[in-house]
Amino acid sequence: MRVPALDILAQQLWSPGLGEGTRIAVDPAPESGWQDAERYWLLPGAEHPKLLVPLASPRVQQAALTHYRGLRRAPANLARVALGAGARMGAPLSRRQLAVQVRSDADAAELPLAKIASELGHEHLFATFGVRTGANRKTTMQLLDDRARAIGYAKLGWNSTADEYVTTESHALRQVGGRVGLMRAPRLLASFRQGGRPVLVVEPLPAGVRGVRGEQAAPSSAELFALGPVERMTRPGSTIGLRAIARRLDVLRADPTTRTVAERATALLRRLEAHSEPVPVQARWHGDLTPWNCAREADGQLWAWDWESSEPDVVAGLDAVHWEFSVQREAIPVDRISLTACVGRARHHLAAAGHDRVGHGIVGAVHALTVVERAATLAAREGGWQRVWITPVQLARLVDEAMTLVG
Repeated sequence: MRVPALDILAQQLWSPGLGEGTRIAVDPAPESGWQDAERYWLLPGAEHPKLLVPLASPRVQQAALTHYRGLRRAPANLARVALGAGARMGAPLSRRQLAVQVRSDADAAELPLAKIASELGHEHLFATFGVRTGANRKTTMQLLDDRARAIGYAKLGWNSTADEYVTTESHALRQVGGRVGLMRAPRLLASFRQGGRPVLVVEPLPAGVRGVRGEQAAPSSAELFALGPVERMTRPGSTIGLRAIARRLDVLRADPTTRTVAERATALLRRLEAHSEPVPVQARWHGDLTPWNCAREADGQLWAWDWESSEPDVVAGLDAVHWEFSVQREAIPVDRISLTACVGRARHHLAAAGHDRVGHGIVGAVHALTVVERAATLAAREGGWQRVWITPVQLARLVDEAMTLVG
């Protein structure tokens, strides 16, 4: 039985070992010479799997489903709580299972989960993870031990895009992870290569965290700049961040898939490079600070994870505009998002960073340029725009609005 979603998952997670004494199969019959290394429930089923939960003790299965309820929306929580109750009673979670099997004479220690356990000093760990099929897909494992304790989260590279994200996040967390402050980033527990690809593991979040939505306060200015303080003043075009975007746009202009979008974005880049007045620059921005990448403890402590898009030396305030842009993404269609309105809602953060009114427009334009370049990079690596969350037409509209902001 071939399941496209499972093929994608195998490509992301197990492909370095497949064909070399390793295979994955749905509901395999016993076969001489093969043994299970890992086994998972396929939820809701094998045809369109969304979540893999380890076949383990009822305690581990329940924890895999119900840990971090405060990070999920109510409908997802209700479904997981119901499944968790069934798991506690030992009920099957699905009609279908996925097995990761190795030949009897093969070394299961080279499988990703076994390698992660070894790196962390555990004999064995269990993993839960979702099946992602978008352009920005990568495998993120929630790790549990035999006592159902949260051990951490692992992220694995599988192609050049995912490899770059994992490598970037590892580097960023070496700079900011584990620090005590108004905003906290998880501590990096391990960073290594498996099957020629980068892997990182971060510490688990505190058990009671809640997503930054609804009654949870959005990040304050002090929190936004806690791990990326304002360090200097310079022209936008002199920042490391904007110079890096310029290099990537050069590559994208040579690709037929992204040429038109990249050329339009380059016109905006030239406008920003020509801006001669100095603006505040911060040491680092998170790069994807969103309600789904942040949570608070009961005492208000803010946590931010997924630092895979972080960059050093950028125009200050990008996280503030990105936050507002992302809040709108959850609420309305992309083509109805107003960049100008997002900048307006972030103006108190931009003022706190030291920007004047002209600087507000600069931050908005740099953010637009970032959105365009990242989306185009995904499209180029996918060979098309089908899996990318925003279209070339919507990006062109965003660039036009940014041009107006710059003046």
